[in-house]
Amino acid sequence: MNPDGTTPDTRVLESLMQAYGLLRYDIGLAGQSEAQTLAGLGIEPEPVRQTAENTPFTVIETASGDRIGFIRFPSLPQGKDIPPQRLIENISRQIRQERASVRLIVALSDWGWVGEREYLAQKPGFVPDILLGSGRGSGVNGRIEANGRCLWVRPYDKGQTVSQIQVQSWPERTASFKWSEPGTIMPTTIGLGDQYDDNPDVSAILQ
Repeated sequence: MNPDGTTPDTRVLESLMQAYGLLRYDIGLAGQSEAQTLAGLGIEPEPVRQTAENTPFTVIETASGDRIGFIRFPSLPQGKDIPPQRLIENISRQIRQERASVRLIVALSDWGWVGEREYLAQKPGFVPDILLGSGRGSGVNGRIEANGRCLWVRPYDKGQTVSQIQVQSWPERTASFKWSEPGTIMPTTIGLGDQYDDNPDVSAILQ
């Protein structure tokens, strides 16, 4: 789970899980190796952090009553950087089935920059409206890919930024639809400088 492939100290992982719980995320993804490591150490992640195998699709309803669908991408096979074609086809099939019931589909991935870039470059017939990537590789501020149908965002490895995505209008389910920036969608990277106070409860855990 460290960049060099080693496992962090158990106390560090326990503290991280407590801190994540205090942040009150609505949705989370546990990659296969992450889930196996935590289970092996007897550490329970916060409830929203689920694997694609256990909870492939989650719907969250906004205060205005709009339904947002979140699809968790299964982790890539061990030692593979490129998603197999069958996996891409399965994801496309799932998106096709689910998108009629929600206003927006957001994908969560731990494939890394290479795997996600290759996936989007293939321009599958059905892609998520937004892909929130993670794993090895550089950050992405917000790049419109797959013939304009998917906004790709990745965090930066220093962890000192937050990605904000403003959806100005819901995507249309037509063949001609394309995101436009800033017309229909506007991604922003916010640097966490000294103007933002630390959460004291989280800071106490991570000391």
